[in-house]
Amino acid sequence: MAAGSVIVSRAAAMTRGDCDILEIAVREHSRMVYRIAYSVLRNHHDAEDATQDVFLRVLRYRRKLEGVHDQKTWMARIAWRVAVDRKKAVPETKIDEPDLAIDRLRSSLTSADDLLISSETVTLLESLISGLPRQLRDVITLATVQELSITEVAAVLEMPEAAIRSRLFRARQMLKEKLESLTRRQHGTRED
Repeated sequence: MAAGSVIVSRAAAMTRGDCDILEIAVREHSRMVYRIAYSVLRNHHDAEDATQDVFLRVLRYRRKLEGVHDQKTWMARIAWRVAVDRKKAVPETKIDEPDLAIDRLRSSLTSADDLLISSETVTLLESLISGLPRQLRDVITLATVQELSITEVAAVLEMPEAAIRSRLFRARQMLKEKLESLTRRQHGTRED
């Protein structure tokens, strides 16, 4: 076999290997990548575009993929960065959606059971989470909504685990207080 054909066959094998590695990464992590992108961008089309960008970056840096010990965290970090970069490109506007959602809930639901099973509850929680300060919102989105572990969230946000735990605790406390306030208002009890 000539030296040129050996090089060509090695290149073809490496390309197949790269495609296999990328295909496995897409199969195993595409849902997580999309969910992270959607949680930041809040738009289906933007999240799909961001997901494609993530896998294009993975393809571009495929040599690193082989040496990564925790692919899930590595992919989550890339997804987070791509989504945040896309979000920065569009200025964020603050909307008082929690108040609107609370008014809608108050007018349309009659019992606690309805509140729990309603899709409006999801909308309310999303709007309450979006009303949190950014550093708390990012942590609770990754830890609770995306179900990443504290270690994975720390790796994605490149922060110490203790800071993640602290922010997660504060975010949950703020959400709990807002939900308790909503419940008191719904049932007509006054705050003492």
